[in-house]
Amino acid sequence: MQPSRRSSPNNIRSPLENTTQRRMSSSRSSDVMATSERPMPVPVKTRLARYAASHAIRASLCVALYAATAGAMQAIAGVTPTVSRVVMPGDVTEVSAQLVNINTYPVLVQAWVDDGELHTTPQESTAPVIALPPIFRMDAHERTSLRLINSGAPLPADRESLFWLNLHEIPLTQKNRFSDGQTVTITMRTQFKVFVRPVDKLPYPATELPKRLTFSLTGANAGLLLSVHNPTPYYATINMLDVSVGDTSQPAVVNMLAPFSESSVRLEGLRAQAGDHAKVKFALIDDDGAAVEGERSMPVNN
Repeated sequence: MQPSRRSSPNNIRSPLENTTQRRMSSSRSSDVMATSERPMPVPVKTRLARYAASHAIRASLCVALYAATAGAMQAIAGVTPTVSRVVMPGDVTEVSAQLVNINTYPVLVQAWVDDGELHTTPQESTAPVIALPPIFRMDAHERTSLRLINSGAPLPADRESLFWLNLHEIPLTQKNRFSDGQTVTITMRTQFKVFVRPVDKLPYPATELPKRLTFSLTGANAGLLLSVHNPTPYYATINMLDVSVGDTSQPAVVNMLAPFSESSVRLEGLRAQAGDHAKVKFALIDDDGAAVEGERSMPVNN
């Protein structure tokens, strides 16, 4: 099964992210690694001209390289936890996440926990969970343990809370690299879910989530509208969703449902009369990262 993570290549200060992207930056720039060179002062106009010319060359190089390799290159995180998500009991102050570097080269890793906003930096994070150590090196194929510390900040007691573990990996720079060589460093930022779950305060275990989801179909004689309601105190990650009416079926995509929330999706490819019966098949990702399948039958409403 695909792990619950989001991977994106890195920009220096404001990383942009989707499910699988590559981010390219000059090998001389990084929000973790920085050059210690201090050139002699240059007049402001001259510096601006050199800056613009330099970055135009680097941008052209990155675009050309990306265009040439985009078809054959996939964004795969090299440093990843051995589990797809971390569930932290609310009364526990510390848990460990085992990491492995599947790259064939060493990397420098920056780790932090935040609320999942794509432009948040480690310094801006207000999450109550802290990753230690925040910066570390991993050799090729090395395994290590990352500590996640719960600071004890107040969180809702009637539902679990969601945060994101960020792993920003940067390949180490070769010492014998020519200083004037045009090189491109490809870095990766991957996010994994961290759930902080109240202990002995929720009415039933997370294993009951699949049977408690409710579905409804409306919009007879038009594109059907599927509504999914999560009445539980747990986050619902729907890995697969398929709706069928008679011999016609259509897959649907619903974002992760927060506790006590609802989401709707339009099914333009399905038509039905009021009273027709429809079938919904779905799969949820459980605490172990496995898919738990479910099925519902329901009438189509006006």
